[in-house]
This record gives sequence, C-alpha cells and structure tokens, in this order.
Amino acid sequence: MAMILNQAKAALRIGVYLLVAVLAIKLWQDPAGSADSTVHFIGSIGRFFAALINKLAEFVQSLGN
Repeated sequence: MAMILNQAKAALRIGVYLLVAVLAIKLWQDPAGSADSTVHFIGSIGRFFAALINKLAEFVQSLGN
C-alpha cells in the first residue's frame, strides 16, 4: 500500500511540474493576455467575497429583528 501511495505522490508531483511549465510557457507567449486574465480572475474572487460578506451581514441583521 505504501508503494502505491508513493507512486501517487510522484505522479501528482509530475503533474504539478507540468502545470507550472505550461503556465510559464503561456505567460511567456502572451504576457498582456495573461495579466488581463489574472486581473479578471482576482476581481471575480473579490466580488464573490464582497457579496458573501454582504449576505452574511444581512443574515445577522435579520436575526436581530
């Protein structure tokens, strides 16, 4: 069982290295497009958490009423 776990860890490590390599190549080929995508992605995460905080605040306020 330990051998299978070690093989799975090695396969995961190889997959992560390949993912990093592909991302580096994409960044090298189109830095402006990659930057735009990254900004939009981070903005989406920020909007999600802002909406989440607003909904939680509304929920807590409604508990007090």
